[in-house]
Amino acid sequence: MVDDKQARGALAAGAVAGPLFVGSSVVQGLLRPGFSFTQHPPSALALGAAGWVQTVTFVVAGCLFVRGAWGLRRVMTGPGARWAPRLIAVFGAALVAGGVFRMDPAFGFPPGTPPGAGDSVSWHAAVHGVLFPLGFAALVAVAFVMAHRFRRQGRRGWQWSGIGTGPLALALCLWPNLAARPDGRFLPMWFGVAAAFLWTSAVIADARRQVMPTRPAVTDAHPRRI
Repeated sequence: MVDDKQARGALAAGAVAGPLFVGSSVVQGLLRPGFSFTQHPPSALALGAAGWVQTVTFVVAGCLFVRGAWGLRRVMTGPGARWAPRLIAVFGAALVAGGVFRMDPAFGFPPGTPPGAGDSVSWHAAVHGVLFPLGFAALVAVAFVMAHRFRRQGRRGWQWSGIGTGPLALALCLWPNLAARPDGRFLPMWFGVAAAFLWTSAVIADARRQVMPTRPAVTDAHPRRI
């Protein structure tokens, strides 16, 4: 990696993207009347009168991830230097678009909405439904790309975190489609989203630490007399 002041700022943006999205979504889920972590996905928070908060969360977090990807592209060399930034940028762009194109009211949210997914799907909900798997597939690919990079660097802990996070997060986010019972089926998705988003930001933060300038040791100009 190479030192780059602008890149460090961009990496700092990417490092806060995951915690911002997860933290904002959890707080909204706790405050929104009628919302349940077990019954509703994170995207449902973009519905209703206060839905603009989640829409902004999607867009801002996506832009921060794209910014972080740009920073990675500036500082990374060696294995993964080409594909990791590109894949994170794809995910960030999908996150932005996912905020613009909202899902339809469903699963009883906002309050008054009938239970279930509904009989028809609007065009913007269809776009949203395509963007989620596209963006998440990019994140899973990032996990394996970075695991290969960490293996080459001899960083076994980071390597196994990538190998484990990608498949686990994917399985958790697919759970709503695999669950035999509708009750509580979205809670695993929340854990999958949190794991993937926070891990990606942690990787970006680690890259920033790698390029932070080393401060010179401070010496005492006036040594003490004994």
